[in-house]
Amino acid sequence: MYLRGGAGYKLMTIFWQILDSVRDRISTIPGAHPVVIRKRPVLTQEDTVPIIIVSPGEERVGMEAFPVTVEYRYTVQISIIQPGNRIFDADVSSLLDLRQSIRNIMYQPFLDGSATVYNCFMDMSPAFEVVSGDASNYDVTGMVLTFYSIETRIN
Repeated sequence: MYLRGGAGYKLMTIFWQILDSVRDRISTIPGAHPVVIRKRPVLTQEDTVPIIIVSPGEERVGMEAFPVTVEYRYTVQISIIQPGNRIFDADVSSLLDLRQSIRNIMYQPFLDGSATVYNCFMDMSPAFEVVSGDASNYDVTGMVLTFYSIETRIN
């Protein structure tokens, strides 16, 4: 897979393949909010809410098999943001349905679009967290996924 840049085409990194695949997979859920990739899970002034933000986390080395193979673990944060408007009993069911749909579609052993991924670990955040902003508030929930990838060590 290639990514077009300023100097032409270059091979996409494994981390980008994972982020791109996560965004694409979530986008297939019927009724899912718009899904964007960001460096951090930040809501901007230009964003329309509701929105789902996919952002990279850490890269860690898992197992090593010298001299050729290494397992990397990539963490990806999925943040679901929707208006809360200080109403605490509205839309509970629909947000929980969306959260479950994302969980079910993402918690799979393989990830289309990234051939090196062979496992996924999921850490769920609380179902509802309220974040206050300028003159309004938002319901925020999410999850952190860790993707296990077997890659060739470059010497």
